Amino acid sequence: MTILITGATGQVGGATARALLAQGAPVRALVRNLAFAQRLEGAEIVQGSFEDGASLDRALTGVDALLLVCADHPDAVPHYVGVLERAWAAGVRHIVKLSAIGASAYSPVHLMADHHALDERLRAGPSGWTLLQPHLYLQNLLRAAAAIRKTGRLSAPMAHDSLPLVDARDVGAAAAAVLMDPAAHRGKTYRLTGPKAISYDQVAAALSELLGRPVEYEAVDPHDWEARLRVRDVPGWRAFDLAHILYAYEPPDNAVSADFEQLTGRPPTALATFLQDYRADFTGA
Repeated sequence: MTILITGATGQVGGATARALLAQGAPVRALVRNLAFAQRLEGAEIVQGSFEDGASLDRALTGVDALLLVCADHPDAVPHYVGVLERAWAAGVRHIVKLSAIGASAYSPVHLMADHHALDERLRAGPSGWTLLQPHLYLQNLLRAAAAIRKTGRLSAPMAHDSLPLVDARDVGAAAAAVLMDPAAHRGKTYRLTGPKAISYDQVAAALSELLGRPVEYEAVDPHDWEARLRVRDVPGWRAFDLAHILYAYEPPDNAVSADFEQLTGRPPTALATFLQDYRADFTGA
């Protein structure tokens, strides 16, 4: 069985590929930049992209199972439907798609509406499928690492809500568990969260303990955050989604799920463990 990993040099795709390789699975990785493929020793590397149909077809040849990681894209639905159609034409028997908790046709966040549309298209297709729906990644905190080092402030448009933030490495581990035995997970949707719901106030407190100095959380109004992003030349569609992502979640979406532990046999990564693992990013050491 050949498993194709897309986004194989990214957070989730890379974690999935490494977990599969550690178990001796035959992994093929679709990568844009060969320089980053050095982290995937043991995988068959195909250089290309979703935009390059010929390279995508080469990557899909002889593939039994596929991890489809969909990056943010202003034309995501037609773009990735085209990828699905190529996978089906190539005879891929099972597709594991990285979706998201909060995916909904009625979401005010474009990313979540796009995920819902693509999830529905996958469900209606001829292959087996599994959906992985993680909550927000703990790795998003790394975007603020430089500011935390410089100012002692964690700024974000996350209000004071408690959210079950999940480690992207755990999402990769869950994807690998599914891809090792796709038939056992056919037609299933898994919600992936951390072990408890935490607020950004609690994150700041944990960072204060880690660094040995105060870290303050600044809850920024989403409209102000969007304006900050636009000033930094972030495209409008992405700035809106990043700033208003909290509105993608209804209260039930913030419940802790047991799906990760059921898939992997271990509890998800806690905030304290994550911060220790990425200590150098926050300390600059």
